[in-house]
Amino acid sequence: MKNFFKRFFNESKEEEPTLNNSVLLSAISLMIEVSLADEIMDISEIETLKNVLLEEFDVEEADLENLISDAKKNQNSSTSLYEFTRKINDEYEFDDKKNLILSMWKIAYADGNIDKYEEYVIRKVSDLIYISHPDFIESKQKARGEYENRKT
Repeated sequence: MKNFFKRFFNESKEEEPTLNNSVLLSAISLMIEVSLADEIMDISEIETLKNVLLEEFDVEEADLENLISDAKKNQNSSTSLYEFTRKINDEYEFDDKKNLILSMWKIAYADGNIDKYEEYVIRKVSDLIYISHPDFIESKQKARGEYENRKT
């Protein structure tokens, strides 16, 4: 996924990275949707979101707050997940989609509790972006393992 965003951000330094800023905002909006699924956006979820954006999406630290703010606005004004997942399907390769699901699981695990609504959102997004159930479970287990390793 990191390479996907590097291609768009580095292709032309003269232009603003409108990378498909809409694709990036769609991905962030989906991650925010997970963090809000249990109606509590915990500080650990926000920190995990920031870390995921820095590490997995290669977002510049200076851009974090604006991107998250814009994605929250998108998420608040959206009527369904489809508008976000359509952009993901149009632009992402399979591995990028799988990494997005993994990122969503990382955010869900950030507060140490997987709420049934968080899992529902991730499952729904997985279905909409054509991620198989075994890949869905694999991502969940990987995120859980990373969370447990951080705890100890």
